[in-house]
Amino acid sequence: MINKKINTVQDALQGIENGMTIMLGGFGLCGIPENSIAELVKKETTDLTCISNNAGVDDFGLGLLLQKRQIKKMISSYVGENVEFERQMLSGELEVDLIPQGTLAERCRAAQAGIPAFFTPAGYGTEVAEGKEVREFNGKMHVMELAFKADFAIVKAWKGDTAGNLIFKGTARNFNPCMAGAAKITIAEVEELVEAGTLDPNQIHIPGIFVQRIFQGEQYEKRIEQRTTRKRDS
Repeated sequence: MINKKINTVQDALQGIENGMTIMLGGFGLCGIPENSIAELVKKETTDLTCISNNAGVDDFGLGLLLQKRQIKKMISSYVGENVEFERQMLSGELEVDLIPQGTLAERCRAAQAGIPAFFTPAGYGTEVAEGKEVREFNGKMHVMELAFKADFAIVKAWKGDTAGNLIFKGTARNFNPCMAGAAKITIAEVEELVEAGTLDPNQIHIPGIFVQRIFQGEQYEKRIEQRTTRKRDS
């Protein structure tokens, strides 16, 4: 069994260069590859095209890369929680492709499965469909969407083994699983890294065949994007 363990985040991100297209897992601030994003900031990698559901918040997640003007283009489905993202988009400083959330997920999954394109009714009759092939299926119009093409996919899992098998926890099981294996190289950062054969096969969400590099992250903040509480019952 191939040992895919990488000792440091610096070594894990070897090969990521200016101008590349990168997928980054996570939903809001949940399940984002914190260590990898911080290292990309340090590396000062620029002109990146980032595929991610959203761009974190102003001072955390992909918002850190936006602050440093390291992202040339965002391909995502949600802008709302990041003021700098919104400002750069409206000013024209940042290229943005806004995609229906389900379509975004399916374009990742299609790339993972080796499917070049698919048809979806989402977006028909709107700007989303402009310039795209349209067909009718069962009396309903559908838009053809292409699978993503990315150089790297960076995902974050709760637990993994040295063979690259991954287990996600809670809401982190969102865009992370469909991005694993959807790029030329997939890097997984995990909270806990164990030896191959340790994980219960029945609990594994993504098999190691989809992962090329895996490392154990450190000092996760796991920030809460919108903290909602209620008064304690008296």
